[in-house]
Amino acid sequence: MKEIIPPTETAVRKGRWKRRLIRSVAITVPLLIILFAAGLWFSSNQLLFPVWRGVSKDLSVCNPETEKNWGKGCGNLRITHEFKFQELQIPALSGYQLPGWLIRTADNGKGPAKGAILLVHGGGGDRREETRFIGYYLDRQLDVLTFDLGGHGEAPGPVAGMTYGDRESRDVLSVYLYLTGQYDKVYAMGTSVGAASILIALPEMPKLAGVIAENPSPGFQRLIKESPVSKSIPGWFSTLLIRLTMLRGHFDGQLSPENSLRLVKTTPIFFIHSRTDKLLPYRTTEEMANAYAGPKTCWFPEKGDHAAIWEVDPADYEKRVTDFLNYSSLPATATPALAIQR
Repeated sequence: MKEIIPPTETAVRKGRWKRRLIRSVAITVPLLIILFAAGLWFSSNQLLFPVWRGVSKDLSVCNPETEKNWGKGCGNLRITHEFKFQELQIPALSGYQLPGWLIRTADNGKGPAKGAILLVHGGGGDRREETRFIGYYLDRQLDVLTFDLGGHGEAPGPVAGMTYGDRESRDVLSVYLYLTGQYDKVYAMGTSVGAASILIALPEMPKLAGVIAENPSPGFQRLIKESPVSKSIPGWFSTLLIRLTMLRGHFDGQLSPENSLRLVKTTPIFFIHSRTDKLLPYRTTEEMANAYAGPKTCWFPEKGDHAAIWEVDPADYEKRVTDFLNYSSLPATATPALAIQR
């Protein structure tokens, strides 16, 4: 009969250590996977449902942070009564109604309108963001329409969230069709995702008299990869984040200003982007401008944060926009190929 030798104390301790290690790994690995997945999901939530500068989708809410950036009453004309306006519900190509405000020159003592301009807010904002420009455009005898993109402000929209110009460009096209049915001359101005949405829809808006594109997003993938924030995270995480966000948002990222600009050659565009933009490098806009074969002018100021260039020097900003409006009114044969403003 084989003799049974009891394990030594060292062997017992070694066995206990192995069992503890296995249990620790069995707990730690799933926990790390869960934490990683939660972080990835949270980051995609931030991209799909951004909150810009304390903005609430309830237009009656005005917190100090939003008021600091958008002005008195957070730019809500219902509160400030700064201008006489009409509440609108504009039919969208996507099937819902886009709420907006139409501010007419005739109703505000500026005489008959010579045209109209649609103002498109940035991602996570709403129609109030652009009200600081209303007085200026009324003085240029342009009726102003500022509206909420789908899923922003009071506008309904898909629960999938923001698509960085993919679905939003259809909203811009819807408002353009509404305005061109009433005005012979229509302009468009947008900031960030709003500017990108205008540029994406540009091939389908041939009657547009001119575009003012402030710090436009170059496309979802480039926005994520080239944002200064992305430099602090691994490339593989950015790739996973892009794929997850597009999957959850039900868009493929193929629509972009860069692709659309190749199809347009006649619409005057004023490209604006601050060199000190902390969210998106101004080089992305410079590249878009250089690639655009149509009439254009560019301004890359030394000061101003993302979507906050006007605040630095409103008078200078408005003078440059006035020059562009005058420039865009010239016959196509009289417009220079590119004008860089300093």
